[in-house]
Amino acid sequence: MNKVEYLAKTFSRTKRKDYENYVLNALWHKIDYLNIRPVTQQYVKGDDHSYYLIDLYFPQINLGVEVDEAFHKNNREKDIKRELTIEEKLSSIRDENRFQLLRIDATLPLEELTNRIEFIAKEIKQKIAEKEIMQWDTDISIQDQIKAKGYLSIDDFYRFKRIKDVANQLFFKDYKGYQKASFSVKTSNQLAKVWFPTISTKDKKEHSEWLNYLNEDWSIITENNIRKDEKVMDHSLGEIRIVFAKIKNNFGLFSYRYIGNFKLVEISEDNKLRIYKKVSDNLYINYDKKEIFL
Repeated sequence: MNKVEYLAKTFSRTKRKDYENYVLNALWHKIDYLNIRPVTQQYVKGDDHSYYLIDLYFPQINLGVEVDEAFHKNNREKDIKRELTIEEKLSSIRDENRFQLLRIDATLPLEELTNRIEFIAKEIKQKIAEKEIMQWDTDISIQDQIKAKGYLSIDDFYRFKRIKDVANQLFFKDYKGYQKASFSVKTSNQLAKVWFPTISTKDKKEHSEWLNYLNEDWSIITENNIRKDEKVMDHSLGEIRIVFAKIKNNFGLFSYRYIGNFKLVEISEDNKLRIYKKVSDNLYINYDKKEIFL
């Protein structure tokens, strides 16, 4: 997808909301900087396990813009409480200190609304200048971005199209293709599995052999064997899994997102139920020495 197509699809997602569509398009043209990548209809994960939707998000500067329409004001609580799909939850960003949210009241008179849009555009352009944004984040390889920072975080906006992309860019593999749901890697102090689960919910069972459930704060994964042939796999308590969950993006395409490192803490007597608890949110990668640290 080229940039023109991306922008057209991105801003067309707001076409059913006239005020929001007007404000966001006016803001985008006021910013007038084509090296910043916009994302519309972005879900945000709150500290209290809640989720909410913001109208525009710029992942390169971790800044969002919310357009407050009259309808929104009257239905905010209803919007926040509506049930989200697992893909929406896993595609969300975290509401934390580094995330900044700016608001525009679309019900203001035209002159005041125009002034507010110009003010927000200046704020965004200042952030762009401070961070020296010179190109879209998708134009820079994920590997190069991690090299510069030194680690991968669950707060990063990176999405990997295929399992082999994760393996080759992060774990020093040279796969031409890869079909299995996990592979082994050596970390700084032990062997670990890099795991690519498809997450299920009570209403949406995604696999005929294994169901993987993730709790609301992404801290517990429950793996349930539902195979009818009674086949089980042996595992040991304390095993580490570096987890990349399969999700669907805003355009309906599947990809993989890092959600943390988990330890196997409980196994049922029949070995059909396993519980993994998160132990860390970051994965440290030393590309020069080809080392992985949890």
